[in-house]
Amino acid sequence: MLFRADKIDLKSLDDELEKHLTRVEERLVSVDELLDADEVFCTGTAVVVSPVGSVTYLANRVSYGEGIGTVSQQLYSVLTRLQMDITEDVMNWTVELR
Repeated sequence: MLFRADKIDLKSLDDELEKHLTRVEERLVSVDELLDADEVFCTGTAVVVSPVGSVTYLANRVSYGEGIGTVSQQLYSVLTRLQMDITEDVMNWTVELR
């Protein structure tokens, strides 16, 4: 199966994630919020979910635990289960390659 990021709109992804995780919100965050976060990660087609180990701002370095966090792991699981056809793909995000 192939994950087709070009067919995913943000609202559809948010709806799918909210079924499995918690409320999804897209907004700008302040530096203070970022430095105070329990967990930070990036997402992308190739990396799926990649945890951020630390952030440095004005010589203040903040670390975010070791490895993948709880929310990151849950998000990774939701997305890879769709990619591997373990979870029903009701949004038609995947296409079978022959």
